[in-house]
Amino acid sequence: MGYTKISITIPEEIYKEVKELAAKRQIKLSRLVANALADEVRKNKEELFIRRINKIFDDPEIAKEQRSMARDIANNTNVEELPW
Repeated sequence: MGYTKISITIPEEIYKEVKELAAKRQIKLSRLVANALADEVRKNKEELFIRRINKIFDDPEIAKEQRSMARDIANNTNVEELPW
């Protein structure tokens, strides 16, 4: 994986807190920022995926089919046998 250097502007107070957090975790500031950005990108992808799924299930026919399948599974599953 390659790396790219960027320049950002953030409030001084946030910079101080992030720098302190990186020191506490004993990691480089750039690593902490990269991890935070990666988490934000991951969350965005997950939210987009969930919106797409919800859009699919907005279709009444698909929702009806899913309810039917859920009932069939519930009616044919012995809860006591599940590995809780």
